[in-house]
Amino acid sequence: MRHPEHDRLREEVRSWYRTSIPELGYHAEQRRFGSYRRHAEDPDSGLIVVDNLSPDEVPEFLADANSYFDNRVVNIWIEDKKHDATLGPALVAAGASKLKANVHLAHVGLRPERFHPTGVTIERVTANTLMDYVLVKLKGFASSEDAPPVEEVEEELAVRQSELASIGRFLIARVGDERAAILGYYDGSDRLIFNLATRMPFRMGGVARHLLCQVVADSYEQGCSSVVINTDPSDTPIGWYRRIGFTDEVHWRRNYLFAAKKP
Repeated sequence: MRHPEHDRLREEVRSWYRTSIPELGYHAEQRRFGSYRRHAEDPDSGLIVVDNLSPDEVPEFLADANSYFDNRVVNIWIEDKKHDATLGPALVAAGASKLKANVHLAHVGLRPERFHPTGVTIERVTANTLMDYVLVKLKGFASSEDAPPVEEVEEELAVRQSELASIGRFLIARVGDERAAILGYYDGSDRLIFNLATRMPFRMGGVARHLLCQVVADSYEQGCSSVVINTDPSDTPIGWYRRIGFTDEVHWRRNYLFAAKKP
């Protein structure tokens, strides 16, 4: 089932990663081979969304990436499956690592019913509670209860602070007094849910479903044009997202990582 504004939404999602968003700290520049972007608070956030690149141009492309991003690690995205089938092997042969794919799914159909597990409360994150969000997010994504490395916490906090001051909205779910799960989204007429994580001790209890259903229901009630979530198409949660109504694939990409060689 497709979103009624599928074509517009597809172009909107593509634009999110190709344009500068100063309020979020992102600077993008259109160059010969595509859109080059990085975050002001993270020197290792280099990203290239490929537009015009053939397999025989890969060495020149990677040399340009090295120069532009000061020989730092660079993420490379290919947004077309057919293009990926021909260009991907050339990138790997040149030293890039093939990573997982990613999809953006738009919610269609009926809004989900709000789900209220016993003992769970949801609160909106403020500047004073942002560290709670960061710690739950890092533990949830790592599937570990170990304390995250200090440098990861600092980098994550810096990025989320700039988002919170702009269009970033963050929620945290507590089970009793324990921080259990988080959800982050960008506000607007088209909402993007980009973080959803539950700490290991609180999984399989409906906490994440509670967060997600509340945000989707709120979005419809507030008149949003769409709600989009990004996810790994090979990971287990995608089946759950589809059952909730996220069925229209409005964007696909394959991720590659290139560790630039030092001069």
